[in-house]
Amino acid sequence: MKKLRDWGIKHLKDLEIGNYMINFSGYSIVYSADDHTHLLIFDNEIHIEPETFYFIPPNSSLQVIGKPESAMLLWFTVDLFVDRLEFLTHIKSGIFFRNTLGFGMKNTFMPHNSILKYYYLPTQKGQINKLFARNLLSNFLEFLLIRTLLEIDPKMEGFRNDTYEKEIANKLILVLHQETNFSFKMEYYANKLNITKRTLDNAIKSVYGCTTKRFVNAKAVQRAKKLLRGTDIPIKIISMNIGFSEESNFSNFFKKNTGSSPRQYREQALNQATDLKAQDVKASDLLNPIQKQPL
Repeated sequence: MKKLRDWGIKHLKDLEIGNYMINFSGYSIVYSADDHTHLLIFDNEIHIEPETFYFIPPNSSLQVIGKPESAMLLWFTVDLFVDRLEFLTHIKSGIFFRNTLGFGMKNTFMPHNSILKYYYLPTQKGQINKLFARNLLSNFLEFLLIRTLLEIDPKMEGFRNDTYEKEIANKLILVLHQETNFSFKMEYYANKLNITKRTLDNAIKSVYGCTTKRFVNAKAVQRAKKLLRGTDIPIKIISMNIGFSEESNFSNFFKKNTGSSPRQYREQALNQATDLKAQDVKASDLLNPIQKQPL
C-alpha cells in the first residue's frame, strides 16, 4: 500500500504504483496526457483516453495497469484551500467526486506542454520553495476545477444557493469582517447571530463543506497572511490583532494551518517579492532597445 502526503503532482511512472494499491483519504485526479491509461478502482477496470482529467473521490483504492509514460497523478486534501474556503463548496458539492468510480473530462483548455512547463516542473523537489509550490498547485487545481465546471454548466446554475444556510453564512462573514479580532469559541458567533451553535455549524457545513471552527480558522489565517506579507507590523502585534494574547500560541496556530511559522512565511514572501522584482527588471531590460550613442 503506497501512502501519499497531503498534496502533490507526479508522473505515475515515478510513483511506482504498478504493483501497489493507493488508498488516499483526500482527492486525486489522473491526467492521462499522451497516454491511454488503465486503472483499477475498487476492482473495476477504467480506461482513460489521452488528454483527459479523471476525478477520483476520497478513499478510493487505485491501481495502475501497465506503465504509462506521460500520465500524471495530482492529489490534495481540502486543507490545500484553507484560505479559499468559498471554493470548497464546489469541491464538496460538485459533480467531480460524486461517482465512486470517478468522472472523466476531456482537456480542452490547457496543452500538455504548458502543464509540464508552468505547473509540473516548477513543483518538483528542489525547484522552488515548498510554500510557492503549494500555492502554484492550488492555483492550477482551482483553474482546472472551475474550467471543468464551466464545461458542464456554463452558468454554474447548479451552485447557486440562496437558502437560509447561505444567509447565515453571509452573516457570519460580515461579523468576521467587522470584528477587530477573532474569537476561537464558536458559541460567540452563534450568540452574535442569535442562533444555536448547531444551527451555525449545519449552515457552514451545508454551504462550505467544513465546520465553523475550520472556517473561522481559515479566515484568521487569511488575515494573518495579509498582514505578514503586506506590512512590517511586528508579529507580536499581529498575534494580538488576530486574537491571541501570546505570540507563541499564534505561532503554533499559524504553523499548524500553513506548515510555516509566521516568521518563515514573512521571510518567504519577502524573498518571492524580491525575486519577482528582479525578474521584472530583467524583462524591462530586454524590452528596452539599446540606445545608440550619438556620433
